[in-house]
Amino acid sequence: MQRKNPRRGGIISGLLFAGLTVFLLMLVAGVVVTRTVHVRTTDGVSGTDVAIDTPAGRLNIRARDHMDSSISGIPVYPGAYRVKDSGGANIEWRSADGDSDKGLSVVGGEFRTQDPASRVIAFYRQQLPGVLIVSKEDGTTQFEFGEHGLRRIVSIIEKNDETHIGIASIGGRESN
Repeated sequence: MQRKNPRRGGIISGLLFAGLTVFLLMLVAGVVVTRTVHVRTTDGVSGTDVAIDTPAGRLNIRARDHMDSSISGIPVYPGAYRVKDSGGANIEWRSADGDSDKGLSVVGGEFRTQDPASRVIAFYRQQLPGVLIVSKEDGTTQFEFGEHGLRRIVSIIEKNDETHIGIASIGGRESN
């Protein structure tokens, strides 16, 4: 006659109990999060704004459907057209106690032109004399420069008989 191991049922019961406990804890955490975190969206003229309220504070994201080149501080190549849906966002964190407020502004856009990449690169070298070519890989030329806590990037690549120009400005809320 074969003897059954009495510990075998105990191990399975213990695993089931642990799994059930973890599931209940996750369920309680989910209920707490859904009751304390509130997400609001507002459709505006310049895009959709999102506010996320948490017990620790509020995260505001303000979208910009259209890139204002004066905000980025980078000139747009003459004759280049803006690609639809290229804009930016202003991201701001406000803590519940007001001690750790942080802000980040990201403005960007993609432009295209029929001119060759070499002409576009020459234009930006002339317009931005202090800028350095950070990288030149896979046919992409990227310029970067920073000042006063603001980082600016211009990326240029030629493909499909067009030159694509990416412009971005990243910095604190006081920078942009």
